[in-house]
Amino acid sequence: MKGIQRLRHKLEGLLKAVDRYPVTTIFLFATAVVNMFWINSSTGDYSTFTFTFIVGALLSAVGQQLYERFFTKKSERMLFMLGAVLLAGCYYLVMHSASIFSMENGIKTAVTIFALFMAFIWVPTIKSKVTFNESFLSAFKAFFITVLFSVVIAGGISAIIFTIDHLLVNVSYNVVPHALNLVFTLFSPIFFLSFTPPFPGKKDVNQTADERTSQEEAIKKATSYPKNLSILISYIIIPLTAVYTIILLFYVLSNISGEFWTQNLLEPLLVSYAITVIFVYILASMLENKFAVMFRRIFPKVLVPIVLFQVVSSVLKIQEVGITHGRYYVILFGLFAVITGLVFSFLSIKKNGIIAAVLIILSIVSITPPIDAFTVSRVNQTNLLEKVLLENNMLEGNSIVPNATVSNEDKRIITRTVNYLNSINDIDKVAWLPANVVLFDNFQKTFGFEQMYEQQSHGGVYQYAHLDWDQNPVVNIDDMDLMIHLSTYSGSQLIPLEIGERNFQLKLQQGAKFSTVTIVDEGDREVIQFNTKELVEHILADNEGNSGNKGPSLTVEQATFNIENDEVKVSVLANSVDYYDAQYQADFYLFLKIK
Repeated sequence: MKGIQRLRHKLEGLLKAVDRYPVTTIFLFATAVVNMFWINSSTGDYSTFTFTFIVGALLSAVGQQLYERFFTKKSERMLFMLGAVLLAGCYYLVMHSASIFSMENGIKTAVTIFALFMAFIWVPTIKSKVTFNESFLSAFKAFFITVLFSVVIAGGISAIIFTIDHLLVNVSYNVVPHALNLVFTLFSPIFFLSFTPPFPGKKDVNQTADERTSQEEAIKKATSYPKNLSILISYIIIPLTAVYTIILLFYVLSNISGEFWTQNLLEPLLVSYAITVIFVYILASMLENKFAVMFRRIFPKVLVPIVLFQVVSSVLKIQEVGITHGRYYVILFGLFAVITGLVFSFLSIKKNGIIAAVLIILSIVSITPPIDAFTVSRVNQTNLLEKVLLENNMLEGNSIVPNATVSNEDKRIITRTVNYLNSINDIDKVAWLPANVVLFDNFQKTFGFEQMYEQQSHGGVYQYAHLDWDQNPVVNIDDMDLMIHLSTYSGSQLIPLEIGERNFQLKLQQGAKFSTVTIVDEGDREVIQFNTKELVEHILADNEGNSGNKGPSLTVEQATFNIENDEVKVSVLANSVDYYDAQYQADFYLFLKIK
């Protein structure tokens, strides 16, 4: 009976969450529906709709928190709901105006989602007796409980479908993704919201004594420390953080030198440390054992100088390579961490909500033109490129003059800045840069030299080769069914193929070091597979002497890579391949024959 009562109580909690956050629920339902279309479509791109509805769900949730904290009238609640819908519509119009959902749009969306989630936690604590630390702990517990339940439910549903498919009847390969979509898109967020306690608000003025007692009990339950979590933070996480601090300080102090400040390892070490200390401090804010009290007294004061180390390292790196959006966020985080360290050091733990406000403000700054991360980095990198070109007499009006005699250092700067602008899809925003400047041999034709990259401190080299189109290459394709152009520079792709009466799909999946090309049949069975590591190594095998930034021209025979089995024959003609820092990239034509 107790189990049934608990299940009933949890279901009632889900229904209350739907009633409390109705617009959020509608947005989540819309997200699930769009994902269904996405799962069923092999070519459609619904990312803009998906992220619009996710942003809308968060906007409406934050609006509900604002309403509960400061307002009482139903008309005011309706205005917040309408405002969330209108802001989500504005987001859609901004994202839809772009030709593709680019990296810039993706990062700005991620920052927006993060800022809204922080606002969801922080708003109930504004001028409230409930502190930010308590609200954060409530959300922290709710998140991990939600993850646990969602994973168990998803695993159980997947196992049931798998069993039915293998023992009873065939089940479409789309069934599992559809089921997981409902679990993670619809159930999980609503389940998380069901743990949000009824925080104090303006409406509480008219509460009865019983209602006030019930509210206080709900808040106390949501913001109390589970015994195991208290032990984990106090006696495991805090001591481990202390040991990590000692090692980090020893490393920094024993290696201070000119090159040390610009090492690629330093920034991530210091940033990860700062994130760890801030996160642990907030979780330990309400603990009163000796370990927690000592941590709160000492570590904020250690945090400030370590973050200043990180800021100095980032500034020196900017002088070397200019501003990128990544470094922009690193420096912005450094500013946030310094402010956080000062707040932790000199203000009461009840004032920790200040850091949430600072984080939200900095997040808004980072996505607001013209001071956003991408505008600032584009302007900086463009100015750096223009400066180098002018110094070498390579820029006349809006035309680039090729010059093969520039120094290697300037070649590296030109290569780095052009590739960065290409990576953020901003080549077209520079009037004097031709489109597709980094593809094929366009770079060499434009600037007069092959791309040149920095040599890595561990001795890494850059290897590059391209098909010699000036020789008018001829390829025999009489025996082939299809030709597909693929490029790992464009990210992952899913391409439907129709050969005779059979349907296939080509999947280009981008990994950390190389991309994998897989052809599957109607039943999602793998027909053949290869990866760009195999392709690039095969192409460069005969050109090992041409490393260190040389780009040999290839004949058709040298640029061809073949692979086949009993079902299919694949011939790859490489336009260009490159190897750098253990990453294998390629632009190529794939010729396919079904046997």
